Amino acid sequence: MKKIELELDQETYDKIQQLTQTHHCELSDLIKAMIEQLTQPEIINDSFIGKWSDDAELVDKMIEDMLQNRV
Repeated sequence: MKKIELELDQETYDKIQQLTQTHHCELSDLIKAMIEQLTQPEIINDSFIGKWSDDAELVDKMIEDMLQNRV
């Protein structure tokens, strides 16, 4: 394991604290998740649904919610 030191402004620090409490995890877990997210290859020529395209029920629910909540 490597150790790093960061300097953060108060607003960013507060957001990190809130995220660790909300997700019941450590800062290192947040950083790992962020790195995994940022290093995923971009989906080319994909619809707006993107990563949810493999979850038909979720996509159906999203579309249903959008149609019901149209302005």
